[in-house]
Amino acid sequence: MASCILFHGPGARQAALSRAADIGRLVAPPFGDDGLKVDAAREVVTWLLITPVGRDLGVVVVGPMDMANPKASDVLLKRIEEFPEGVVQPLLWAHDLGGVSPTIQSRCLDEWAPGLDDEEQDDTVMTLAWELVEAALSGEMERLPSVYQAQGKETELLGAVAGALGTDLDDPAKRDLWERLRKVAQWRNPQIIEIASALVGD
Repeated sequence: MASCILFHGPGARQAALSRAADIGRLVAPPFGDDGLKVDAAREVVTWLLITPVGRDLGVVVVGPMDMANPKASDVLLKRIEEFPEGVVQPLLWAHDLGGVSPTIQSRCLDEWAPGLDDEEQDDTVMTLAWELVEAALSGEMERLPSVYQAQGKETELLGAVAGALGTDLDDPAKRDLWERLRKVAQWRNPQIIEIASALVGD
C-alpha cells in the first residue's frame, strides 16, 4: 500500500518538488505556501480523487504542514491515508516536524530534508557520518567525540547520517538511532551537542 510522504527540514519544500518531478508531474500548483486553509485542503482532497490525464503519476504537493490550519489538517486525514495507488501521490512538507499534527504524522512516512541547496555535500562530513553511525550502533563511545569535527555543519551532518542509516530500518538498533536523530531534526538549527546526545542515547 502506498504511503503519503512528509518531508521536513530546511530543504523540505524543494525536496517535495524534486520528488514530484522524479515520480510524475504536478496536477496543480503547490498548496498551502501561505498556510493551508480549509478551502485549499478541500481542493487538495478533490485533486487526490481525480484521475490525471496521461500516463504519468499525478502528484499533489502540500505545505508547510507546520503552518496549516488545524481544521485544514483534519480535512486531509482520510484522503492522505486512502488514495488511489499508482494514480496519484500526495507529498507533504514542513519546516519543523514538531509543529505538524500528530494525526498527520501518523499517516505519513517522514523524510528529513537537510537543505543543501545544489552544492555537493562535504566529503569529510559524509565520511564522518558513516563513522558516527558505526560507532553509535557498536557502542564504541570513545569514537563519538569526533562529532565535534562537524561544528558549524550540523544540518549537513544530520542529512549525511540519515543517508548512512539508509531507508531499511528493520534493525531495531538502527530504528532507535533514527528515532533519536529525528527528534533532533525537528529543530531547524540543531546544536552539535544535541546531535552528540542523540548518537549516545540514554
